[in-house]
Formats: sequence, C-alpha cells, structure tokens
Amino acid sequence: MIKGREYLSALLIFLSSFLSNYYFGSIGVFPIDTFAFFDSANFINNGFLPIRDYWTANGFLVDLIQSVFFKFFGVNWYVYLLHSSILNFIFSFYTYKFLQNEGLEYKYALFYSLSVSLLLYPPVGVPFSDHHSIIFSLLSIFAIISASKNNSYLLICLSIMLLVLAFLSKQIPAAFFIIFTSLYIIYQSIMNKNLNWIYVSSLFSFILILIIYFLLTAGKIEIKNFLIQYFYFPISIGANRSGGLELKYYLMSFIKEFKFFFLLMILMIYQINLKNIKYLKINIIFIIIVLISVLSQNLIKNQIIIFFLLPILIGLVHSKLNLVKEKKNIFFIIFLISLNLFITAKYHERFNIDRKFMDLQNISKSSYENGSDISSKLKGLKWFTTLNSSTLNVETMLLKDTIKYLKKNNTNSVIITVYQFINSEINSKIYSPNRWYTDDGVSYPLKDSKYFDYYVNFYKKKLIEKNVTKIFTISPIDEKSFNFIFTNNCYETTKINQILLKHELVNCFAK
Repeated sequence: MIKGREYLSALLIFLSSFLSNYYFGSIGVFPIDTFAFFDSANFINNGFLPIRDYWTANGFLVDLIQSVFFKFFGVNWYVYLLHSSILNFIFSFYTYKFLQNEGLEYKYALFYSLSVSLLLYPPVGVPFSDHHSIIFSLLSIFAIISASKNNSYLLICLSIMLLVLAFLSKQIPAAFFIIFTSLYIIYQSIMNKNLNWIYVSSLFSFILILIIYFLLTAGKIEIKNFLIQYFYFPISIGANRSGGLELKYYLMSFIKEFKFFFLLMILMIYQINLKNIKYLKINIIFIIIVLISVLSQNLIKNQIIIFFLLPILIGLVHSKLNLVKEKKNIFFIIFLISLNLFITAKYHERFNIDRKFMDLQNISKSSYENGSDISSKLKGLKWFTTLNSSTLNVETMLLKDTIKYLKKNNTNSVIITVYQFINSEINSKIYSPNRWYTDDGVSYPLKDSKYFDYYVNFYKKKLIEKNVTKIFTISPIDEKSFNFIFTNNCYETTKINQILLKHELVNCFAK
C-alpha cells in the first residue's frame, strides 16, 4: 500500500514537472536567455570546450550536461527542454521526500511538491545556470540535513559533491551555500565532539579538487585561464554589484518584493522551540537559506527565480503542526493550504502564463510562428519575442533569409548573435570566442576592467587559431561587440539584409 502510494506520488510529480516545463517553456522567446546553452552545448560535441575555446564567466557545467543530452538524443528543442525537465522533477521529488522526513503527511508533502514543480523551472523552461546552481545547492542542504540525522559520511560527501556541481553551474548562490555548509559541518563536529565530519569533508573536498584539476589538464584548459574566467573576473563583477547593495535596500526588498518570505520567516521564528532541537535546527537552517537566496537574487540582478521556495517553507511550517496535536491547528493548516494555493496561482500566472521571466508579460501569446518554420532544430517552440505582433512576420522572414545566406558561406567565419541556435542549424564549424555578448560588463571584461587586455588577447588568439576571415553579426548585435578587439579599422562591413552584417577582416593580425 505504501509502495503503491509512493509510486503514484512520484508519477504525479513527474507528470507535473515535465508537462508544465515543456508546455510553458515552449511559449515565447527571449533569445539571449532562451538559447543561452544551445549552440555552446552542441559545439562541445564538435570539439570545442568552454574556457579553453570560448570565454565564459559561468555556467559551463550546464553546457557540459546539455552536450551529453544532445550527443545521445540529437540536437533539437525537445532534447533541450528534456534537460531542465529532469532537473525540475529531481528537485520536486526530493522536496517531497524531504518534507515527509520532516514529519509531513504524504498527501501534504505531495501537495507542496507539486507547487514546487510548477514554480521552479517552467518560468524559464530551458536550462539556465541560475536554476541549476540553486537546485544543486538546495539538494546539498537536503543531503547534509539527512547526514546529521543518520550520521552518514556518504551523505556528507554527496552534499559536498552537489555544492561543487552548483558552483560549476554558477558561482552565486553556490558560494554562499558552500560557506554555510562548511560552518554547519564544523558546528556538528564540535557539538558531537567528533571531528570525523571535518576529516571526511576535507579529504573528499581535496579529492574533488584533484579530479577537477585532472579534468582541466586532460581538456588542455590552462589553470590560469580557468581562474581568471571563473574566479577572478566574476569576483570583480560581484565586488562592483555588492558595493551598491545597502542594508536598507536589502531589508526593503524583503517587505516589498519578498513579503511572503518575510511572513513565513516570522512564522518559523515563532515556531522555534529551544526545548526541541529539531524545531531549532531546521527552522534556523531555512531562515538562513531564505536570507542567502534573497541576497543572491539581489546580487545577480536577474528576474526573480526563488518563489519556488515558498511552498517548501509553508510545508516546513505545516510539518511542525503535525508534531503538536492541537485542535486549533486545523484552522492554521487550512490557512497554510490556502496560502500555498494563492501563492502558487499568483506566481504561476505571472511567470508561467504571462512569461514574465522572459519579459513577455505584455506581449500577446495568441500570435506566434512555429519554431520549425525558422529552424529544423526548433520544432515544438511557439516563436514570438518582445517585438509586437505586427513585426513578428518580418523578424522570422529575416531570420530565415539570414540562415539561408549563412548556409552558403564556406569561409572560416564567426557568427555573433543572440539567436544562438543558428550555428547549429547551419552546421557551422567555428564557434565564437565568447559565449554571450552583452554590453553590461558581465559576459566579458570591458575597457575599465583590469582583465580587459587578457580578454582581448584571448579573443584574438582564437580568431588566429581558426584562421577566421569573416565575422557575421546579427541584430541587435553589431560590430560594437568586437571592434574594440582591434586597434585599427581593419575590417570592411557589408550589409546583407536588415539584420545581417558581414565584416571581412583585412590584415587585422599583422604584426
């Protein structure tokens, strides 16, 4: 009976995780985010590697995982969403198991976990580094909590490995969770008067560092290159962003944007019972998780992704009521269930239906082009962007014309675009020396960065290695994305159509 119930719960979570992510994730396009890991993952299977062959400041583990999916299942839209759908299911399912382990009845654990499956990955749909990082980080927290209950060294190692995966997905929030978990391990060792937790975690961490070093060496990725791209340059960005994050702003964000988190934190503080170590530890852990998550959200300055935490917090508050049998609790349980329904409906409408994460909330969803009409790789995608419906046909026509032209190009060329499925569609043999092109100093160093010269040399070196003679830019990107690489005006620009420009390099690398 119990096994059958668990199988049914797993099936429901699986269906919710996959169907919601595939359906809502296929509605609309915000190109630079939607295709962030499409071409780059495909090019790994063509022999290119992040950091070694193209500049990337975060997310290269997402590239690597997606490349495995493309390798075995083919390069297309459905496989792209398969990756994120699986992560959506894994986290939602382990949320269900975690809430049960905290004393919540299976039907309530299922209820809150289904909410998580709707609010976690469907708002973006496609693989995304922010989501991977927080998913792996929270799975690590689940593992370390279970390790403390069972005194399991295996779960300690699992927790550490998940934190490494989180960090290799994106440094924030993983770095904060690494600090928190390290302090928790030290605390557990001192409280239990057993230093084995510290010994085991230190040894396993050292082993993982050696494995990463070996993999970098095997991939011919220079350690200096890895440190600059993945550590030093991102730290310089983070320092600039954190400098403007005042305590007053941080506190106000709780009240304005994260009011439900603020409410649930108050409830969790109210529930802390110093006589019950279980109440004390779990509630404090998740209060800290909320603080870390809100801080990280403010630092990354992206659309808010952490609303999926709310059903987990409600479930934890609910689980404490199950441990204290009082008649008045029934009214509080009804309140919590109603609150979860309201929160799930609110953010489901805002982020899944309206597609706010992709900045499509003010765009009509009724008019769209079939993705397969633009690229054979995009079957199943309903294509519309932030452009209004009257220019949608023009956009798709120009993209098709651009792809047709680029397929005829046989020279060694780099294509710079936010439509990062085009390289895969035309089966290009050369990938751009940079994964993303933004003008905010986040995707690559600008002139005021101390790593600018290093980036310029890296970029030029890759162009020379591939004997690149042409650079194509597709609007909204133009030559401003690369012209600062060259000290002289050494390229000739030709307009191919309204969005495609061809830049022929002439003696750009002459000494």
